[in-house]
Amino acid sequence: MLLLESNSGTEKGHKRDMTFTAYPLSSLRSALKHLYEPSALRASPLVAMLGPVSGSDAPALLRRTLTQAIEALKPEDDVPAQAPSWRVYEILYYRYVQQCSQEEVADQLGLSVRHLKREQRRALEVLAQYLGEQYNLSIEPDEEAERDSAGEEKELEEPEPAMGELTGLEGLAPSKPVTLAEALPSILELVQSFAAGYGVSLHVNPSGDLPALAVHGVVLRQALLSLLYVAIRHASGGRVTLTAVAKDWNVHVRIEGEPATVAVELSADDMDNLNVARQLAANCGGSLAISQEGGAFAAALTLPAAEQVPVLVIDDHVDTLQLLQRYATDTRYRVHIAQNAEQAFALAREVSPQAIVLDVMMPEVDGWELLGRLKQHPLTSGLPVIACTILAQEELAYSLGVSGFMRKPVSRRDFLAALDRLLASSGA
Repeated sequence: MLLLESNSGTEKGHKRDMTFTAYPLSSLRSALKHLYEPSALRASPLVAMLGPVSGSDAPALLRRTLTQAIEALKPEDDVPAQAPSWRVYEILYYRYVQQCSQEEVADQLGLSVRHLKREQRRALEVLAQYLGEQYNLSIEPDEEAERDSAGEEKELEEPEPAMGELTGLEGLAPSKPVTLAEALPSILELVQSFAAGYGVSLHVNPSGDLPALAVHGVVLRQALLSLLYVAIRHASGGRVTLTAVAKDWNVHVRIEGEPATVAVELSADDMDNLNVARQLAANCGGSLAISQEGGAFAAALTLPAAEQVPVLVIDDHVDTLQLLQRYATDTRYRVHIAQNAEQAFALAREVSPQAIVLDVMMPEVDGWELLGRLKQHPLTSGLPVIACTILAQEELAYSLGVSGFMRKPVSRRDFLAALDRLLASSGA
């Protein structure tokens, strides 16, 4: 329950009337859920915490009070992006101020919906505590809140689908830089007996000093094991060759299986292993291509190098810039931010970005006008640009020469996927 202390007789020299009225916590959740519905806010019990107010003014005042309370929970800029306080604020902001669905917020924050529900409940408790400090509210769970919590916990006990385990590895930051040279010996030792059973010889020929990878060791290990498993089965009596080369911001691994006689067809188990490898590669910003020509099996695995790719983001809203910077934390990308054209061209000269993310609605220079200037300037004319806007003008954007388009609000997954596609198509 939310316990509200009324404060009649608060003039100087008068003793406050310490009368409490109980309100269910579910009333806070309901008011947030219907934040832009005047009739629902007018009927909310929380209107009482605002003091004397006319019925016509109550919805706007309650909406402003709850929005300001959420903004008050926004951490300072120097608070690390991974801090729990940022998670609390972002859930409240996107779920209630922006009125995004649970699926959209979960996607934006890189969480499963079930995990989001648990985090959302905690965020509501933090908000209720803040309101308590401001308006003399205390918290006791009501039956509806308990029922919601019980349903969420029951859902959390249900088993994840098999591919959900792979999704759980998405965005998993490497604990330390990992290289093929470090990972391959133990992987080859694991498959040595398996290869011998198929009469397959293994040949590993990585070129030169390959850069470290922006891939968690578990992801790299399992992706290579899955591909070697299929290649060995396909190359009975023959040989499997693994080569690797570095190109720009990626390491390209090629695994070929050449059978001694007639190649076997890929089985259902083979396809499952290839799907696992493909999902793992995608989760870390890489890709996988499979081919079968002339009886030989070939897998081309592309993995991001640990060296961060500089990306220039141009947007006049500081919140958006900070959000995209947090999205890029512990990824292959380093986001450099600019709020206007002058800053953008200065940064382009300083950091040599590989891609540009451009807001369209900016006060000083219209985004489309700035796009034209970027296309003509020698520092940026050859760079791919992603338009990022609330406007539904995707066709216009592409007609003006952008290489990608994102509609705000942008999720972390969509932001990183757009950059991955951009660099893949440009050969970076």
